[in-house]
Amino acid sequence: MMMLVKYAGKFSNGSWDAVQCDYVLPVELRPPVEVNAMVCVSNGQTARMLVANPNGTIRCANMGAAGSNQGCVGSLCYPIS
Repeated sequence: MMMLVKYAGKFSNGSWDAVQCDYVLPVELRPPVEVNAMVCVSNGQTARMLVANPNGTIRCANMGAAGSNQGCVGSLCYPIS
């Protein structure tokens, strides 16, 4: 089986600003290691990452440079047993 984590939204434009999901993944759906993927920002101005952690937290973050407050979408996928 595979787990799909999807994000769509926007948040503040600081170089390293991030938003953390209020939902925490249940133990059986957590990845064994940190899993991340690039997120597409509507204006293409900055890089963003979507991250799922082994502790069940999910966050989306600007990755330096100019930052952006534009809307973005992204997803990541990993196997679960």
